[in-house]
Amino acid sequence: MQYNENPLFTDITSKDCLKMLNCFHSEEKLFSSGEMIHHFSSQKPVMGILLSGTASVLRYEFNGSRTILEKLEPNSVFGEILAFHSEEYEDIHLKCDTECRVLMIDYESLMKPCTNACACHTRLIQNVTWLISKKTMSLSQRVEVLSKRTIREKLYCYFMQESLRQKSNFFHIPFTMSDLADYLSVDRSAMMRELKKMKEDGILSSEKRMVRLLPEHTAGV
Repeated sequence: MQYNENPLFTDITSKDCLKMLNCFHSEEKLFSSGEMIHHFSSQKPVMGILLSGTASVLRYEFNGSRTILEKLEPNSVFGEILAFHSEEYEDIHLKCDTECRVLMIDYESLMKPCTNACACHTRLIQNVTWLISKKTMSLSQRVEVLSKRTIREKLYCYFMQESLRQKSNFFHIPFTMSDLADYLSVDRSAMMRELKKMKEDGILSSEKRMVRLLPEHTAGV
């Protein structure tokens, strides 16, 4: 993947992109499945791009349970919000679901304009601002899901969001069933029972990670 194909580098040439990455002391790293990519309370805040593989942003609770805050897929950007006041995010980690190749970028170098006041660096900071806005909207959607009172309402709200995002009633979800339960902050067994009931009620059909919403039967959700 060319770096300038990522939204972080929108309207920046490949040449300028590589020049800035060198200036920012960025580096590519390879991580094994299950390995921790970053702990967001570290002294050095970073942003990064997931070049290949899948990873999860996780919060671990005092009792050892976990919540999945976000699922990252190839070309995802991470750290654009969490790099701010990173000491406040001591329980948040980025962990590999599969083998991952990651471009790590020093956040302070990225956000500090250079003495040359390069136009490409100014554009990069504008892109970061846009990504923060986009991530804020994504977090708002997650709050909407978590605010639902029942497991059925949470599932349906999440599935509707994915349907709209993928512009189809037949769509792929990035989660295993265990991960989906962690993302929704619900018990997996209770969630599986509710999914079965939703299928029986004609609200949806599913096979593995593919879901089809049947909107003509959703009035009772």
